Amino acid sequence: MTSASAAYRSSSATPDRAAAGVGRWIAVIAVLAALALAAAWWRGWFGAATDPRVAEIQQMRADLAAKYPAGASPTNLAEATTMATAMYGIRQKIEALPEHLRPQAERGGGNMFRTAMRARIAAYFDAPPAQRDAVLDRQIDEMEIMRQAFEAAEKVTTALGGGSSQAAAPPSGGPSRSTNEEERNKFRKGIIDRTSPAERARYVEYWRAVAERREKRGMPPSPWGR
Repeated sequence: MTSASAAYRSSSATPDRAAAGVGRWIAVIAVLAALALAAAWWRGWFGAATDPRVAEIQQMRADLAAKYPAGASPTNLAEATTMATAMYGIRQKIEALPEHLRPQAERGGGNMFRTAMRARIAAYFDAPPAQRDAVLDRQIDEMEIMRQAFEAAEKVTTALGGGSSQAAAPPSGGPSRSTNEEERNKFRKGIIDRTSPAERARYVEYWRAVAERREKRGMPPSPWGR
């Protein structure tokens, strides 16, 4: 074989090897891209876009949660009324949604209420026994402020043309003072079903203590926990 023919064969083989190398890289990139797409699909990145009305409700709820993290409550009637009005506003927007969008908009509200309730119960049980009545008194006073705030928010909502909030606009994520005993029992059962036996025992004991303390103070039973 002459040197010229060997050089020709060598030069003609080089593009083939280069093409094969490029092909392998393309295959690797394609596999990586497929894996990335699969991961994105698994995480729900390609799910249906959130309806703007639902997104607005979720943002309103997030803003409220940021202002009042678990365990925090309004300290006066004006602040509580602002909070209650916001809660009624969320509920009214949910009620105005088409039926198929309401579950998505409701998601998260109940969790917020349960988280706040757990924080209140923990504050009671974490306090030394001698200080628990003081904790209950503070929490009962907060409940009364919120009760008055919901009454005021209802009047504001009605005055602005929102209609009666007793039937259609209970606070999002929690039981309304206007619901009947059957609805309150259903709400409490929903909470209990999502708790462990130990949590259920604490829940029952906490509301028993609240009821006893309210009775000692000459107050009617709370419609939210009894």
